[in-house]
Amino acid sequence: MKKTLLFLTAFGNFIFAQNPELFSNSWYISQMVINNQTLVAPVMQLPIGASYFQNTGSTYYFISKYYNTSGFNLTFNTSPDSFTKFPASCTLAVYNGTNASAAQAFDGSNCNFYFDPAGTVYNYQIINNGSSKTLIITNTTTGNKIYYNNDYIYLGTNDNILKKSFKIYPNPAKDFLTIENIDRNLNLKIYDVSGKLIYETLTSGKSVRVDISHFQKGQYILMIENSRPEFFIKD
Repeated sequence: MKKTLLFLTAFGNFIFAQNPELFSNSWYISQMVINNQTLVAPVMQLPIGASYFQNTGSTYYFISKYYNTSGFNLTFNTSPDSFTKFPASCTLAVYNGTNASAAQAFDGSNCNFYFDPAGTVYNYQIINNGSSKTLIITNTTTGNKIYYNNDYIYLGTNDNILKKSFKIYPNPAKDFLTIENIDRNLNLKIYDVSGKLIYETLTSGKSVRVDISHFQKGQYILMIENSRPEFFIKD
């Protein structure tokens, strides 16, 4: 009994030893260092998405957003400030706004950063900069780094050539996923992270409710015609 209690105490201390600021902040990509070359995030015509760590109760996820979204589930390691990733996936929307070439290249680097083999270990560090914070994630195999800030200043101007976004909730979802801010008669498709088509329908109105109770637990990609794809999690 004593050994069991000691194990549970140690396990609990390990979980809570992770920096809570990982989960209490939204993170915005600012730059990367790839093969000793610094890549600074180009200014876009719309705000970039917020990246975030998420705990569904049984699984940890990290979602890294620029225009497209790279996502994967992970386990935290016994050493502090370290995690191991499982296979990653990335959405495939094309940004066609001003400065498209630079933005697309940076967007691709965000996806590629996490496409190392499953089992790759990453270290992280959070630096306090007075009123703001910087998160640095380092690939321990290559030494490549990606930087996020917890504040974001939007400098672009919106443009109707950019794809629309929609709202999904709850996320994670257990039985039903609600999708809002869409139009009628659009192709709606859901893929798993391997690229397999799981579900397909036509939208019937401004809001759609999808039964996902039969889906396996994990990450999925929701794609709607003329909109940017989004990740969601089946819990």
